[in-house]
Amino acid sequence: MTTIIPALADINIPSHVDVRTTDSFDVLMNEIGRRSMMGFSGETFFGTAFVQGNRLQFTTAMPVQKMIEVSKTDRSKKKDSVAVVTEHSNRPQEPAHAKHVRNYLMSTACAGEKFILPAFTFNYGVGLTDDSPTVTLIVYAGPDDGTNAWPGILILPHAAKLDTTDGAHRRGQLEDILTSSRVTADQREALRRNAVDVKIVFEASRSDSHQDFADCGKAKAIPKSLVTTFDVRDSRNSRSRELVKNSPFLAAYVDATASNVNLTSKSRMIWSMSAVRLFVSHIVDHHSDGDLTAEEKTRGAEELFAALARHMPQLKLLDRARRDPESEVTTGSLRDLRGGDVALRGVGMAVFARAYLYCVENGIEFDDMAAKLAEVDWHLLDCERSDIPADTNFGAEVTKHALPLWSHLLVIGENRYRVSSSSTDVDTAWAKIEEQFLSELLVAA
Repeated sequence: MTTIIPALADINIPSHVDVRTTDSFDVLMNEIGRRSMMGFSGETFFGTAFVQGNRLQFTTAMPVQKMIEVSKTDRSKKKDSVAVVTEHSNRPQEPAHAKHVRNYLMSTACAGEKFILPAFTFNYGVGLTDDSPTVTLIVYAGPDDGTNAWPGILILPHAAKLDTTDGAHRRGQLEDILTSSRVTADQREALRRNAVDVKIVFEASRSDSHQDFADCGKAKAIPKSLVTTFDVRDSRNSRSRELVKNSPFLAAYVDATASNVNLTSKSRMIWSMSAVRLFVSHIVDHHSDGDLTAEEKTRGAEELFAALARHMPQLKLLDRARRDPESEVTTGSLRDLRGGDVALRGVGMAVFARAYLYCVENGIEFDDMAAKLAEVDWHLLDCERSDIPADTNFGAEVTKHALPLWSHLLVIGENRYRVSSSSTDVDTAWAKIEEQFLSELLVAA
């Protein structure tokens, strides 16, 4: 079992990694049994050896408890110098990140619920000395093998510890849960019933190992709207998704993938899923009955949006447009009209949340509320944005043309402005609406 595989001919394999081959699958399997019969004190893992990025790697899976036993972490500390940090494999622990990981594990894995963890990336080769143990990798490949991935077994001596490249926070919380007296025996046992997937990179250069960690962190974060759509374990996310699914109008006009609360000016959609969650969260946080669930607190939300689409001019136009493929009405044209339509932005969804609570607390019908909101001029300016001359004092001109109801929302720069969606500014806008448009509703109620 010493054949050199062509794909490994130019691969730099660390000195403490012994690669052997066999062209018999039976021999490969027998090696696993032979090690156990001989009383081998280490561990043997079956998996796949492969070449990636000019390095030999091995991927497998192992029980959570076993992963903790065969691996280690080597953290630097906060405020360490560059020289010190580069001598350690792992970054300092981030308490907030560690807490987030722990809460996730406690509410899922430790409770017997469905969960998922990314693969752990370990290293064997960095920082080894002459006395370090040698790991043996036996792969199923013939002398003329032309592939770059092979079934194999990794034989890990007892003293060999895999160094954590990526996954130190996950590993740390798993280990702490399995050893903590604050965790019940049932919770620890529920966690032990799980296994994790592992990638081992055979790399002797610490610098390249650090690069591996940096590369693992370059994945683009999941957009908040997509998290809201997918992460239904969160009750507010779940209710937001159900609200959109149950409302034909919202289902047609909510973007489930947007990164921000507000969409681009030309987007066909009106609101992001993040804006819908903002709507749900405000109601849940400010509902007068704190004992109700998120679903109970927002039970009439579908009816509110149906009423808004029946009464508010811009939403009525868009509701007709979704039913008529030939319609020339577009969300973008309405959103940009007269400096921008507040209702067609994330701040509009925040205003609707306050309208919902106002109806619930005062016994007002949603159709009556929607009819009153239809009387509101939701535009930011009394003219088009393009009507403001470029060679004038831009801020003064915008302020002069801003509608009083929304003027406090404008954050004006040298030649542009944006719309604030802070809770305080929305509260101010709602107070103005309440004073100017809703007094008759209270009298009728």
